[in-house]
Amino acid sequence: MTELAPAHRTAPTLASPHSPSPVSSAAVLAERARTRRRREQGMVLGSQVTIALLFLVGMYALNATAGNLTMPNPLDVLDKSIIMWSDGTIPRALGQSLTVLGLGFLLAAVTGISLGILLGGFRFVGRVFDPFVNAMNSTPGAAFIPLIIVWFGLYTEAKVIVVWNAAVFPILINTAAGISSANKDLVEMARAFGASRMTLFWKVMVPDAMPSILSGLRIGAAICTVGTVIAELTMAQSGLGGLLIAAGNRFQMDRYFAVVIVLMALGTLITALLRYAERRLARWRVSLQEGR
Repeated sequence: MTELAPAHRTAPTLASPHSPSPVSSAAVLAERARTRRRREQGMVLGSQVTIALLFLVGMYALNATAGNLTMPNPLDVLDKSIIMWSDGTIPRALGQSLTVLGLGFLLAAVTGISLGILLGGFRFVGRVFDPFVNAMNSTPGAAFIPLIIVWFGLYTEAKVIVVWNAAVFPILINTAAGISSANKDLVEMARAFGASRMTLFWKVMVPDAMPSILSGLRIGAAICTVGTVIAELTMAQSGLGGLLIAAGNRFQMDRYFAVVIVLMALGTLITALLRYAERRLARWRVSLQEGR
């Protein structure tokens, strides 16, 4: 009898040692993303340095062609800045301006967020007050300055009210928009578990609206800087605004630009800090979207 040959068994296929594993592929993609971010940051920084250098070159060129009255020499501005910092002129004025700005922004943040939560959380209240808020927001803040002077005088209290009036409405509107557009699924889920209105506000709607609230705070902080200078120009002259108008009246353009640089740096620093807080506190929303 013919003996049957044993059936051929297929040996299990082994993965090639050269084939990339999912873990290594993910690591490669992550490294590429980091490299791309570093390259982009380098390009952004390089572009910013280039723009700053072009600005300085333009200042030199305008100074050479039109004179110091039109544009001061950057070296003169630097010398004057060193003198004003060393003799205490700018630190003293900066302290006065920061007092007005800080109090006005704090008052605007508290009232704007509180009223925004109220108008965004209660639809009927929001519909009633919406035209009034828009009317006040569209009215130039300078239109209220004479009335503020009559009510509060010319000193710190009046300046704080001017700053508050400039910053409160962007904060209020952004907060109300964030609260009213809170995640409906989260709200319904919280209601299904028996959450009270207060719990819905502070545990669901306010955290979900945090990016909008922080965006309003960032816009309000930038406007606060402008409002502080306007208040110091139109009322009792003090702070950085007082230095600006004094230098402008005497056509001391090097002194004028030294104060302008401080204002630019102050506004940039405040905006950068709030933008950093916005990224940190809004990171959980990214995680939530990636988990869907």
